[in-house]
Amino acid sequence: MILVIAGTSDSYQLIEGLINEGENLIASVTTDYGKKLIKEKFEIRVIKKRMNRDDLYNLIKKEKILLVVDATHPFAEEITKSAIKAVSEAGIKYIRYERKDIDLSQYDETTANIINADNYKQAAEKANDFERVFLTTGSKNVKTFINKISNFENRLFMRVMTFPAFIKKIIDLGLPPANIIAVKGPFTKEFNRSLFKEYGADVIVTKASGDSGGLKSKIEAAVELRIAVIVIRRPQINYPLVFNEAANLIEYIKTNHKAEV
Repeated sequence: MILVIAGTSDSYQLIEGLINEGENLIASVTTDYGKKLIKEKFEIRVIKKRMNRDDLYNLIKKEKILLVVDATHPFAEEITKSAIKAVSEAGIKYIRYERKDIDLSQYDETTANIINADNYKQAAEKANDFERVFLTTGSKNVKTFINKISNFENRLFMRVMTFPAFIKKIIDLGLPPANIIAVKGPFTKEFNRSLFKEYGADVIVTKASGDSGGLKSKIEAAVELRIAVIVIRRPQINYPLVFNEAANLIEYIKTNHKAEV
């Protein structure tokens, strides 16, 4: 049995590929929306729970999991570290699917103003140097930006997914509803460009989430508008085994996993 820790569009592709290879799967997600997406496409068991190391270890033992495929978001650092520890303690194999990052050096410094940040706090401090800040990093760390950006009520704008709980959280933290754009991606360069222009953004804040996370379309839109982009680097994690191509990961499991069962 394989456990796929899911939650991104990449993870759904992996699940489909593994099912096509005849693998037995259980998927885990943290939201009702994630569970709904998987259940609509696949007839597999889906566990909706935000699991820590102990939860994962107990699930591995209970379900006799032999392999864990971690296909979470590049910034889901907590669950990834918990999974690596749980798998190590259980004595089974861990495989990480890490979506490809974008090489920012491809953008000409004369036309693109790309500013790197090591974490959310540093990104917020750098963003405070600009007049109007457009945040595209999700709701989880919005409090950091609210705390670091002076007069944020008039200077901070953010795009967030259309989940009422996310929107309520942001409003409760003090960001005016007029500063919140609730919309579901993916977003084209043209859509990003229109949105950034409409809100008069001087800087965009984003995560190094890769092309499938929409980073390229944000940067290209910002370049056309000649506005800056602050990119938060991915957490640095030492993965036991990592693949950047879904086909290569599936082929590895196909040729190695069943032989170990």
